[in-house]
Amino acid sequence: MGVITSRGEIRTFLENLKERFLETPSVLSVERSISNKMDEVIRGFWTSADLPSGGFALFAVGGYGRETVHPESDIDLLFFFKDQIDEETIKAILHPLWNLPFRVGHQIRHSSDFRNFDDNQMESYTAFLDSRFLSGDLSAGREFELQILPDLLRRSRDRFLHELLAMKAERHNRFGQTIFQLEPDLKDAPGGLRDAHWSDWARKALGPNGAGGGRVPAEVLALHHCLRTYLHFHAGRNFNVLSYEFQEQIAPRLGYKDSEHGEAAENLMRDYFMNAGEISRRATAWEEAIAGSPNRISVDSDFTDPFEMIEAFSEAHRRKAKIDPSALSRMRRRITELGDALANNPRAGRAILDMMKDRRGIYETLLVMHEVGLLGCIFPDFEEIRCRVIRDFFHKYTVDEHSLIAVRNIEELPSKHRFSLILNELDKPELLLLSLLFHDIGKAHRHDEGNHVHPSTEGVKVILKKIELSDEDADKIVFAIKNHLEMSKVILRRDISDQAVIDQFADLVGGLDNLRMLTLLTYADVKAVNNEVLTPWKEDLLWQLYVETHNRLTLGLADDQYTQQPGLESDIAGITSLLPDGTRPQDVRDFLDGFPRRYLKNTPKTEIAEHFLMSRKLADRPVIMHLGRRGHSYEMLVMTADRPFLFSKITGVLAYFGMNILRGQAFSNRHGTIFDLITFEDEEQMFEKNPTEVERLTQVLTDVILGKIDLDQLLLRKTTSIVFQPIRGAGPVPTSIDFEDEFSRRCSIMEIMTQDAFGLLHRIASVISRHGCNIEVVLINTEGHRALDVFYLTREGVKLSAELELNLKEDLLAELSAPGTRA
Repeated sequence: MGVITSRGEIRTFLENLKERFLETPSVLSVERSISNKMDEVIRGFWTSADLPSGGFALFAVGGYGRETVHPESDIDLLFFFKDQIDEETIKAILHPLWNLPFRVGHQIRHSSDFRNFDDNQMESYTAFLDSRFLSGDLSAGREFELQILPDLLRRSRDRFLHELLAMKAERHNRFGQTIFQLEPDLKDAPGGLRDAHWSDWARKALGPNGAGGGRVPAEVLALHHCLRTYLHFHAGRNFNVLSYEFQEQIAPRLGYKDSEHGEAAENLMRDYFMNAGEISRRATAWEEAIAGSPNRISVDSDFTDPFEMIEAFSEAHRRKAKIDPSALSRMRRRITELGDALANNPRAGRAILDMMKDRRGIYETLLVMHEVGLLGCIFPDFEEIRCRVIRDFFHKYTVDEHSLIAVRNIEELPSKHRFSLILNELDKPELLLLSLLFHDIGKAHRHDEGNHVHPSTEGVKVILKKIELSDEDADKIVFAIKNHLEMSKVILRRDISDQAVIDQFADLVGGLDNLRMLTLLTYADVKAVNNEVLTPWKEDLLWQLYVETHNRLTLGLADDQYTQQPGLESDIAGITSLLPDGTRPQDVRDFLDGFPRRYLKNTPKTEIAEHFLMSRKLADRPVIMHLGRRGHSYEMLVMTADRPFLFSKITGVLAYFGMNILRGQAFSNRHGTIFDLITFEDEEQMFEKNPTEVERLTQVLTDVILGKIDLDQLLLRKTTSIVFQPIRGAGPVPTSIDFEDEFSRRCSIMEIMTQDAFGLLHRIASVISRHGCNIEVVLINTEGHRALDVFYLTREGVKLSAELELNLKEDLLAELSAPGTRA
């Protein structure tokens, strides 16, 4: 056959290829056919031009060098000159190529260009690693391939490898570090063709002694190439995103059919993700060969006992290590033989829950367990959503990856993020993670995608029963999954400024534990849909709904007191059992008498017992203070006899020490013991840097409470010695003060919204105390520069009169409108 030189002949050639490919797309290698044809054309141009061959070599590079030219890919060439660059030689090849229906990219290099490594030439260097000699001086070509380029990379090996890692990291970051894109970019996404190319570059750069992941098998890449060729033929351009439309078109052509697990296109994508996973694993192995293997543990077992696999992952998670690849390979082989030996096994389920108690690294642990198939062996319902595709306008990831990313969102929640405050209040955060893992298992089979909540809920009930989770813990998980769409519905479809909406939602959640679980699950779930769904506006709405519902649920907490009710005797007995022998249950009852019942129900009994023992010391010490760490915040408990201005003094001292108060509770028992529990952040890490400051805080607080130190003078010195910077971008917050008498039988509820300021709580509490009022309970919430505080007030044991409320409001407005320094 003669050399093809005309645009029309090339067009005919490509049309014939397209027709044959669309008839049998899984058989014909279009990329190799195009590459071979271009070799023939270019060599024909070379021969007909009668060009000198000495000191010059023409190479195919990049995809053309790999012989994988897709219909709309570029034809990339390297003109290498060992001696003088010959412009006529370049023109003789390029000019006729420009008349053909291909985009031709070319680079011209002289041997001197390879004396020094240039970080800005990384794309060129990687393309040259895939060079293939076409024409010219064979000896010059071999010198380039075997000496000049390898010598450059050998001399600058560390720089090249460093830049190679950076290229991969930047590319993966664009795609959220996951292969499970519902509409993947076949070329650049993690697990795409570029990862296979990258693995080869790493292999070549490391040389024969480099221990990496080996070459990606051709059969693994075949589906990627087939799909990309289809896209190019249909789009008529270099288009590489496998959209829903193209998935539906090509799946039947490749023999995929509808099944109970999904439509033909969804089954196609399941195979794509399996291959993408293999490509990604090999690229990761080469990355570790470059950067150094992470902390690994070696497991010398053939895993005939399947629990050894779980124990290996538990140990790896505990040590923040990875399991060596050979052990993972043995696990994969063993798992294919397991059957249902681990399915919903109580021991296995408890092991997963125990791992979840340590959130750091839990996403990576669960992901690898899922990749090898172990997670699916333990929870078959989760295996059913492996690579499950639900096609809509919002979700970006497969169902299983979405669920794991939701877990990661909780793991990576910043310590200073406002939702971290809620997370720190959960007694068992691991139940939240288990809820996220299972919240979408109802999407496993074909059904009305708008109604996956019911099958998810029913499915998780069965799982939790089989793994023998306690009824109390199971109820929390079932509630969260059953209602995991409700907060999104409320913030997007309801006016949350309408009190009736808040009342209705508060009735749904019923209690603070459910509210916390549901809020965090909603945050993590929505954020895991894609990178754009959880906008700052939606996050603000979610937080506002949480705050409003929290306040609604706690509006009656001052009335909900423990009054030695017989129905709570089991709690009293549980606390008494933790106390020294001889402690009478009546002593515990007297200590708790008048405290909110939620304190008795929600506080761990070990802590209540500790608080009881602290209260015993009040006979000898006027003030008892206990400081404890809770996650990224501190909790300070102050016990003392009732005295004027107590709460304002405590908050004032914390302000003096620069602490950011997050939440406060103040209540008392019938014997006059005041119990103030303040949660705060040490933003400057004063206590960590200077542990003796804890002792100084204790002493200053005691002296202020006992009147030995003038707090006002202390704060005055603080404010005059520090220049307070305004909060950037924060507009003024108008002060509003409202009283609500409907929701409490014995307390007046005062809600204050105002600008956050240094010593704000101290100033408010001082005004309250000057009016002879007692603070029974205070709820503190701060949103950026806006303070939203709720105070439960009495005077002489009863609600405030209307006249007193008015006077208090006027004085507070005057105090808060006075010039002050910003925090």
